[in-house]
Amino acid sequence: MTDQTAPAAILSAYGGEKPPAPDWFLDALARTPERHSIESGGSTIEYFTWGQEGLPGLFLLHGGGAHALWWAHIAPFFANDYRVAAMSMAGMGGSDWREEYAIAQHAIDMRNVAEAAGLFAQGKPVVAGHSFGGAPTATAASDPDAWVGHAIVIDSSLQMRHSPGNQERQQRERRYFGSVAEGLTRFRFLPPQSCENHYIADMIAREAIVEVEPGRFSWCHDPNGFGNTKRLDSAERARGANCPMAMIYGDRSAIMDDEALEHLEKTMPEGTPFVAIPDSGHHIMVDQPLALVAAMRALLARR
Repeated sequence: MTDQTAPAAILSAYGGEKPPAPDWFLDALARTPERHSIESGGSTIEYFTWGQEGLPGLFLLHGGGAHALWWAHIAPFFANDYRVAAMSMAGMGGSDWREEYAIAQHAIDMRNVAEAAGLFAQGKPVVAGHSFGGAPTATAASDPDAWVGHAIVIDSSLQMRHSPGNQERQQRERRYFGSVAEGLTRFRFLPPQSCENHYIADMIAREAIVEVEPGRFSWCHDPNGFGNTKRLDSAERARGANCPMAMIYGDRSAIMDDEALEHLEKTMPEGTPFVAIPDSGHHIMVDQPLALVAAMRALLARR
């Protein structure tokens, strides 16, 4: 079941103010992460960490056009038991833009960040990737060095049928606006979906707005990132994974339709668990964040 409704201005009613938020969300954000950066593939890559060094490692990867702090309200739920790292892929968040991108290079960046963040203190880390981040996650899971201990793909068809392909090279202009408040009114989800948890949408939207120059703001992602990304057969990478894998998806996601699920059930390694999150669209950490935490905890407990 899919949800194609998408309010054109999810946050416009708030006039730039933050929507009211429940205590669990505010408590999670109060566990402020540490921000770091490393050089990888000739670029500066940003990442954030929660939890003490020396704990088992958990690596979190966002989707396309997003940034590491899409996980800011999720990561703290694991920080007592894991050293958690969330990376902004090149061309997104606070990471450098590149002339060209590649799924294979994103996977290399992931490993470099995992090492820098100290995620190997108790063995191989768990890696979880959402949406577009599912492709680098599957690629990392199939690395011949077998550095990933367990991989969780979150609402990703691994075919990237819904994102522009390499052949679509028409360059897109960066969009600007005059204030953070104006930027918030323009925020919307892709693929289109409704959103009830406005406080989460507000948080990730605010973190996506950067001041390019005094009084001139824009989104932090490269508008040509999709079109300038070299793809690979991510599903084939998943088939050849060197670690156990799992799939979490929203039961009304526009991405995980019947065709995608049938393909993945045939493609993923035998015995891969598929976990559907009720009443969730594609962006599960926005729609059903606590259910996502519960599902991930259950999968981690099975390791």
